[in-house]
Amino acid sequence: MTTTEIYKSLQYGGAFALPYLITLFHPDYGSLYFVNNNENVEYNGHTYIASGFDYTKPQTIGGVLKSGSLQITTIDNAAIDIIDYSDELFTVDVVGVIDEAGDITPIKFYKHQYGTVNTDDSMNLTIQFTNDDRPQMTFPPYVFDTDNNRGNA
Repeated sequence: MTTTEIYKSLQYGGAFALPYLITLFHPDYGSLYFVNNNENVEYNGHTYIASGFDYTKPQTIGGVLKSGSLQITTIDNAAIDIIDYSDELFTVDVVGVIDEAGDITPIKFYKHQYGTVNTDDSMNLTIQFTNDDRPQMTFPPYVFDTDNNRGNA
């Protein structure tokens, strides 16, 4: 499948769902590889472990990708371990999809590194992705006036 065909399948596929290959990465912990499939998959020298997860791709709002989520079971895998080890350097990459012919096609446009993580009693890990908020930050973060900087105002 070409990139355009994958994009159309993901965007306009209706009930059609492609199994995603994802990588969870932390620089000190390493990488975990998962596929939303009923059997393991070999791709680019890595074994993607079959796991139950629900990946919601981000939506384009105002020309910017926003939101998206990943809900993955932590039963029989180390997904919770990489979260516990994480110190805000955790990323989730969507590496590819398995098309209807069973071929793996790489995806380059979904990489997440900002969000919040929650776990629940049913051993599910949910990551709500957010965008980088640095462009909305003001610098310097404080406004100096006569009240908070009396000696130099």
